[in-house]
Amino acid sequence: MVAIALYKSVFAQFAFCLLTLAYIFRTIFQRIENTVHSLQVLERNATTNSLVPFSQDFRIHGFDIYWDNLDPTELTFMFVNHQRKGSAISIFKHRVGAGFIEHVKTVKSPLLFSPNDVVATSRSTFYATNDLRHKSGILRKIETLLGMPWGHIVYYGPEGIVSKARSGIAYPNGIARSPGGGLIYVAASSEPSVYAFKPTYDGALQLAGKATFRGFVPDNISVDAATGELLVSGFLNTLEMFRYNREVLSGTDARPASAIRRLIPSADARRRFAEESILIHSGDLLPSTTIAVVQRRNNVRRMVLGSVMADHIAICEYQQ
Repeated sequence: MVAIALYKSVFAQFAFCLLTLAYIFRTIFQRIENTVHSLQVLERNATTNSLVPFSQDFRIHGFDIYWDNLDPTELTFMFVNHQRKGSAISIFKHRVGAGFIEHVKTVKSPLLFSPNDVVATSRSTFYATNDLRHKSGILRKIETLLGMPWGHIVYYGPEGIVSKARSGIAYPNGIARSPGGGLIYVAASSEPSVYAFKPTYDGALQLAGKATFRGFVPDNISVDAATGELLVSGFLNTLEMFRYNREVLSGTDARPASAIRRLIPSADARRRFAEESILIHSGDLLPSTTIAVVQRRNNVRRMVLGSVMADHIAICEYQQ
């Protein structure tokens, strides 16, 4: 695993997604001033068909990478893109070994009003979380504080239509899918819980299971492709986490504690997950740990941790 730098900047709130990207490609990605370094962000000129710099806003948040066996050398990137004229999901394609990603389409809809994260279900379809009903202002803060179940998940299907797939969730945050695609996992930060949903033929999500936590606020989810187990990163003291994020650029002594929970899917419908805590730290290891992924190389297994507001990562041994 190569080094990954997540630099402190006013855009660091979007940096957590780069950890997964670097993990897959074993290259260095840096999130600075709304761009992804080491891969050029390009589009096709409609007149000349030549590749030119991407002309739209590129203000990224959560994202996902999709590939399949039909052409494993072509990857699909889907970004939550908070453009100034409205949030969207921007879709790109990438040929392994190339130095760029090429824009395919940008999906906009009134239903994509506060997207947080996205998970691809094919090269052109996806689910995305809308964390809150209000996009800004005091009502957004009140909604967060009270933990109102006003967030929802949207589905973009093969017909090119965005629809609500599931409503009534308190701050739907990170989203992921099982290795076979049969389940969609969603972290509901304000409940706090992780849902397992089963997609229906029309993209709606049926509840298949739920893990509820005490004293732990889930943020993002990664799925170990080898086992199907979920690694859920989250916070143990949200007030300290908010203080750290507010003060980190000017200097702070805040050390928000974090934890990683492992959820092991179960075939027992009455108990969808077995749960265990695999890491608890006081914040000195990595303040506000927001993502954890498993790295497997030969017989070595490691867990790589990243954070929204840190300028470094942490690597730990991973045991099962």
